[in-house]
Amino acid sequence: MSELIAVYNKLSIEVNQPRTADNTDELNWLKLFATSLETSISICEGLIKSAGTLAISCDELADMEWDFLYDKSSHLLSIGYNVQDHRMDASYYDLLASEARLCTYIGIAQGKLPEKSWFALGRLLTNVDGNPILLSWSGSMFEYLMPLLVMPTYENTLLDQTGKAAVEWQIKYAKQKGIPWGISESGYNTVNSDYHYQYRAFGAPGLGLKRGLEEDTVIAPYASALGLMVAPEKACENLEILHEKGYEGRYGFYEAIDFTPSRLPRGQSSATVFSYMAHHQGMSLLSMAYLLLDKPMQKRFEQEPQFKAILLLLQERIPKATTFYAHTTDILDANYVAIGTETRIINTADTLIPQVQLLSN
Repeated sequence: MSELIAVYNKLSIEVNQPRTADNTDELNWLKLFATSLETSISICEGLIKSAGTLAISCDELADMEWDFLYDKSSHLLSIGYNVQDHRMDASYYDLLASEARLCTYIGIAQGKLPEKSWFALGRLLTNVDGNPILLSWSGSMFEYLMPLLVMPTYENTLLDQTGKAAVEWQIKYAKQKGIPWGISESGYNTVNSDYHYQYRAFGAPGLGLKRGLEEDTVIAPYASALGLMVAPEKACENLEILHEKGYEGRYGFYEAIDFTPSRLPRGQSSATVFSYMAHHQGMSLLSMAYLLLDKPMQKRFEQEPQFKAILLLLQERIPKATTFYAHTTDILDANYVAIGTETRIINTADTLIPQVQLLSN
């Protein structure tokens, strides 16, 4: 800004110098340029003022009480609050491998949530190619990597290992299906009555607790862009493949490519979701900044005194011995043998000891 003003001042002196008739065109051009610079300075001053106002508003909005969303018995945050019924929703964000960890971390840093809420987040582990990895709900790239857009990560920690293993598993899963990789929540090839694409979470089977993940195959380019923070070379190669296949438009990569057979027109192997979502484009830009500008957002995060005070929470070690949760795909693909169930008929509740019928799979 100061350099722009200096150029303008120097130019103003030049414009006011005596000129001959032969210099009319040059003088007019200089005057036009000086006017443009003056307009630019005015716009910049307005933007700087607006940014300062927004910063104050953000500080005020961030300073909130979490009591209406925080369940003191479980030490977890509810997924929402029903304003009409004046009550908390009955479901909770309860997994460390999710975007919930960013919100929980900030609440603890502000002194609005107790530290035990961090350790109340679920740490169910599964085994991917011999590496322990935290399970998420849907196995989406968003759940694993979105917090990394602003939060730092540390080598040889549980969260760092989980992020790397999640990307590797998604790459391996896509290779088996012969498609580009990057599965996350996104739009897909279904529209409503207003012709708006529908949106929901998709993930890689084996990483998510949610059943039926293998029934859908939707690739979101922004999910691959998130991978730039973890596996930059492989993510770049994947983005180049998406570009070569034409999954890119005027404003960047399209929202998604749907490979799910049940949603495809006859004779087509895929359907492009021709839309753009601002927050997905924004996450892609932040991922690129992470790689190309040496983690600017993470450095800002670490410089904030409140956040810096509890950085130790992000440095949780990888457990050496633990009980691994079975892959959801293993459960779904298991070959069960049907066995007849022996039925007990109990005609009365008046028995010496309680009589029960045990049912199991």
